[in-house]
Parts: sequence; structure tokens; C-alpha cells
Amino acid sequence: MTQTDEKLVPHPHLKQFYEGESQREEFVNRIFDDTASKYDPVNSILSLGSGIRYRKQALIRSGLTSGMDVLDVATGTGLVAAAEISIVGPKGSVTGLDRSYNMLIEVGNKLNIPLIQGDANVLPFANNSFHFLTMGYALRHVDDLKGTFKEYFRVLKPGGILLILELMRPTNKMIYRIVQLYFRLMVALISIPGIGGKNEGRLIKYYWNTIDKFVGSSTIINTLCETGFEEVTSHQKFNFFTTYIAVKP
Repeated sequence: MTQTDEKLVPHPHLKQFYEGESQREEFVNRIFDDTASKYDPVNSILSLGSGIRYRKQALIRSGLTSGMDVLDVATGTGLVAAAEISIVGPKGSVTGLDRSYNMLIEVGNKLNIPLIQGDANVLPFANNSFHFLTMGYALRHVDDLKGTFKEYFRVLKPGGILLILELMRPTNKMIYRIVQLYFRLMVALISIPGIGGKNEGRLIKYYWNTIDKFVGSSTIINTLCETGFEEVTSHQKFNFFTTYIAVKP
């Protein structure tokens, strides 16, 4: 079995965006680099307006407290990191990591935190470095779920907490149709010059396809457990917004 065969990809390769699995990383890097300067308003659309309050509540509910050292993977423009800073206070720390250089430029213009360009599958940190690790709405874009979770487990301290925020394919048929229609309408709207553009419209279309084809919650939970995490739980809101919480023993 080859190394590629051993990977657990988050969704089948999407041929309308890239030719094969080997092109996935290049496409993802490019689409986020190309949309970084307009990502905040696009993100508001992609997450259906769920904002700072939702993120902050999820962080507190999962156990983030003052004084913790936090790693925010796929930090994007720093929306999750900003909420974390307000919770950990001056005695804690928040480090942002992202594959997209342009995204790091955007977050650097807003937040005064350490920023590192890197990949979730190969984190440039020592073992047992962080009390808390987060990933907001980006698990669908990693190259290997199992490899990513192994790295998260490695860099967390014993007792450390992992929080993943994600958008999952609704199992309720009516909610599924509503969300599907919403994304289609937003693709058309954001693609209009002056409102967004071709790249932004393509990003939203890609987002929906990754949601629609994403592995189910059971796969995520089982893989977290197989990686060594304990106390793995999930919480869902509106059959769409989902949080996964896990603890390193």
C-alpha cells in the first residue's frame, strides 16, 4: 500500500476544481491566496452569518480559559484567534498557522500574534507545546485527516483540548435543500463584479462541494479516537454548524 493509499482524505477529489488528488493542495493554496483580501465578507456568507459570539461560546464551552497557550491552525484572517485572545488574556498566548501566505498578511494587519506559514499535517512545533488547539471551518481542506489528527495529538500537552468548528452536510432533507439553495444564490451574487468576483464565486462553489462530499461525523469521531484522543464529543446546531471536542490523555 502506498503512502497516498494510506491517507484519509476529507472528501473525494473534486474534478471540477482540480484534475486529481495530487493537485488538491495546489488548488486550495491558490484559491485562498487569491481571495484573502476579500475573505472576511465572503466568510460571513459561507458561515451564514455565524460570528464572533458563536465562536467565543464554543471556545468557552470546550474549556478555553485564561492563561492557556493556544495554536489556531488554518487561522485564515484571524476570526477564531481574535476570540481566543479575548479569553486567554495577557498571561496566555495565541499562535496562528496557515498555509496561505496572503491570509497571514491579512491577519497580521489585525492581530499582534506570532504567525507561521505551515501545514496541519506537519506542524513546526515540539511535542507537548500547547494547552489548546483550534481549527475553524478548515478540516475539509486538509490533505489527510488521520495525519492531521496525529499532529494535533503530538503538539498538545497531556490534558490538552482540541476544538474543531465545521460545517457538516445536513442530514435533514429540508435543511439540506435550503442550505444548498443558499450557497447557489450566494455564488451568483458574489460573482458579480463590484460585489465580489470570479475567484470569490469559485471559492463559495468549492466550499459547498466540500461540505456536500465531506466525510460524516462518525468518520471524524472514530479517527480522533483511533489517533489517541479521549472524551471525543460533537455538538450540532441547526443540523449544520458542528463542533468536535477531544482531549489528549
